Amino acid sequence: MRTRLLGGLAIAVLFLVLLFAAVRLLEPRLTFLPVGPLQRSPASIGLPLEDLVAVTADGLRLRGWYLPPPDEAPPDAWTLLVFHGNAENIGNGLDLAQRAHAAGYGVALAEYRGYAGNPGSPSEQGIYRDGEAFFRALSARPGVDPARIAVWGRSIGGAVAVRLAAAGRGGALVLESPFRSVRTLLRDAGAWLFYGLSVLGSYRFDQEGLIGRVEAPILIVHGTADEVVPFSHGRRLHEAARAPKTFAAIEGGGHNDLWARHAREVWGAAEAFLRHPPGR
Repeated sequence: MRTRLLGGLAIAVLFLVLLFAAVRLLEPRLTFLPVGPLQRSPASIGLPLEDLVAVTADGLRLRGWYLPPPDEAPPDAWTLLVFHGNAENIGNGLDLAQRAHAAGYGVALAEYRGYAGNPGSPSEQGIYRDGEAFFRALSARPGVDPARIAVWGRSIGGAVAVRLAAAGRGGALVLESPFRSVRTLLRDAGAWLFYGLSVLGSYRFDQEGLIGRVEAPILIVHGTADEVVPFSHGRRLHEAARAPKTFAAIEGGGHNDLWARHAREVWGAAEAFLRHPPGR
């Protein structure tokens, strides 16, 4: 009997070890969905973007884009540092870049490791390093004041943006369709299998746990009909934030059609926020 119990225990332990290894192996593949090639280039819409090269703490040279503010822009104009979602790439930021440049702002579009031809493979800690590297690279550009950088994160890019802002980087934070944390998102989306397995994973993307440390003004933009990240997540993050904050509900806006169908409302909320940040 004892031998049988020990044998059963050994099988259970082996199963858990194999399950743990499988979860850790599949975690990045299920989380990050690099898309490419780019559907549009900056030249196709007449934007004079320059390469922005960022060197990460672990030695990767990543390529993003930088669009200087127009010549007539005031010296204290914001520069947006934009981090896209998990199933997008740098090209998805061109509509935002076009509107921001027309409004007198500079724009930097960051690109993660493993995306759009960049070296490396994405991971939670990896894209955090990418965020730090792009903030350093942008801050080193002539005429860019780090205190006038508005860090903008969409969906999973919000986790990068919140982490930067919580560390005191930049002078404003914009979150577009953000989620509270990956485990909360899986639970609220009804993905019970993945929610259970996430206990064995390493990814957290805990925006709710960090947003209370942000001191810069915050804007959260969320579609009321978001089919990927429930609207309640944006609301909850707004409640958890302590800094001067604004919430913009985009009526009828989904997750993947926010810019395609509601660009005017999204940019209108962002520009009103940047022109007159709360608490300033």
